[in-house]
Amino acid sequence: MALTPQEIHAKEFTTSRSKWYDKAEVSDFLDQIVTDYDALMQENQTLKTQLAEADANAKQVEEMKQSVNSSILIAQEAADRLKKQTEAEAEATLQQAQTEAQKIVMEANAKANALLTDSQNKNEALVAEKEGLDKEMGAFKAKIEGMLQAQIDMVQTDEWAAFQQPASYQEPSAVAGSEPASEPASEAVSEDDADTVVIFPESSEDSENFLNKDN
Repeated sequence: MALTPQEIHAKEFTTSRSKWYDKAEVSDFLDQIVTDYDALMQENQTLKTQLAEADANAKQVEEMKQSVNSSILIAQEAADRLKKQTEAEAEATLQQAQTEAQKIVMEANAKANALLTDSQNKNEALVAEKEGLDKEMGAFKAKIEGMLQAQIDMVQTDEWAAFQQPASYQEPSAVAGSEPASEPASEAVSEDDADTVVIFPESSEDSENFLNKDN
C-alpha cells in the first residue's frame, strides 16, 4: 500500500547514541517513497492517457451527435419538403379530378340538353305534321261533304225528277235529208251535272282508304 503524505510527514527514524539516523532505515524509507512515487507517476500517466482517450471519445461522440442532429435536421427538412410536395400534388390531383368531373358533368348535361332539344324539335315537328295532316284531312272531308251535299241538293231539285221520267221516243224520219230525232231526255245531261261525280265506298274500310288516298 502506498504511503500517504501524512505518513511521510509523521515518519520518525531511529537514532543512535550519537543522535544519527539509522542509515538503513532511511534508505528503506526513501526506497519506499520512490516506489510509491513511481507508481503514482505511472498511475497519473495512465489516468492522463485515459483522460485523453475519454476526451477523444467525448469529442467523437459530440461530433457523432452533431452529425446525427444534422442528419435528423436534414431528414426533417426533407420530410417537410416531401410533405409539402405531396400535399401540393394531392391538391393539384384533386383540382384536376374536380375539373375533369365538372367537364364530364357539363358534357353530359350538354348532351342531355341536346337530346332533349332534338326530341322536342322532333316532337314539335311531328305535332306540326299531325296538325297539317289534320287540316288536310279536314279540308278533304269538307270537300267530300260539299260534293255529297251538292249531289243531295241536286237530287232534291225538280230537274232530278224530270231526269228520272222517260222521254217520248220518236222514230227516225224516213225522209231523206231530214234531221235525226233528238236524243232521249235521259241522256241529255248538262255540263254542270257531268262535272259532279259521286263515288260511294263499298265499306267503311274502303272509305278510310279513300279518304287517306293522298297519304
